[in-house]
Amino acid sequence: MRYALAEAREWVRTELRGYITILYTPFLADGAIDEAGLRHNVRRTLSLPGVGGLSVHSLHQEFWALTLAERERVTEVVLEEVAGRAPVVIGCSDPAAANVIQLARHAKAAGADLVMVWPPYYGPRNAAGVRGFYEYVAARIEIGMVAYSTTLSELGYYLAPDQVEALLHLPNLCAVQNTTLDVAAYARMMERVGDRIAVATSLEEYFLHGRLAYPDRAPSFMIGSSRPVLCQTPEVPHCGRFLEAALRDDFTEAARHMRNLGAIASRLQSRYFAQGFHHVALFKTLAGLLGMTAGTGWRPALDPPVPRDLAECVAVLRQAGLLPGDAA
Repeated sequence: MRYALAEAREWVRTELRGYITILYTPFLADGAIDEAGLRHNVRRTLSLPGVGGLSVHSLHQEFWALTLAERERVTEVVLEEVAGRAPVVIGCSDPAAANVIQLARHAKAAGADLVMVWPPYYGPRNAAGVRGFYEYVAARIEIGMVAYSTTLSELGYYLAPDQVEALLHLPNLCAVQNTTLDVAAYARMMERVGDRIAVATSLEEYFLHGRLAYPDRAPSFMIGSSRPVLCQTPEVPHCGRFLEAALRDDFTEAARHMRNLGAIASRLQSRYFAQGFHHVALFKTLAGLLGMTAGTGWRPALDPPVPRDLAECVAVLRQAGLLPGDAA
């Protein structure tokens, strides 16, 4: 860990920059983790334009389909491959607080920089219970923690701005990822707590809004972004160009690149987000077409995407110049 715990909030603001981007976990035909493929994905993701770090065990990485031991092994492989070259946030989310604590302690020992902790994603939940969950976990780990606030129905619990504010007494709560698909909700979070902890997002449109509306609060990074993997290539660096323009406060240029990104993402991803879920099987397959190792096997309950959905997205990628004409 590169900071003292009391300095976690300042470290996050000053040291994180660019896209802290998702990974995909490839599986072999027998369902085992493809460790060589995972290492390739680490290298490939870190080489993409604008990427400044990794967000591990997000929805995209199918953490729910792994045992705790497998989650720890994936963490070890990723951190070994990164070898300190970039910050890494390890997702430790689980409905059982004991599992969160185990995963977070393991992540710290393995060399992670931060952990991501969702509210419990299953079971009866209310504001008092979720607050108690975070307090219980925070008291038992010694690493900076990012909370997750989303309105997507996959999680089914919205960590509202007043609930995040009620957690600010926890010294290791150093950021909140706000992925609400609602710019007003993002603004409320920024206004309520953005002066004290970093309010990050995974989407360029909210990032740009933050830079424009809250220049003294908006961070210089995004967490959980998948567009650098799915909506650009090194040769067509939509995300890299957007980020470069946004961070130099060239908002007109940033907006132009954002429109290009949005046009691609709306046809690949946003239609599924609007229904409340990540189409992980489809996204993972598309990542494989764009240079990642997607693997040869699937863990239950994911199956390969239906041919029609895949064909539509391949056409989008070709039209955007992200795939050669003979891609399949």
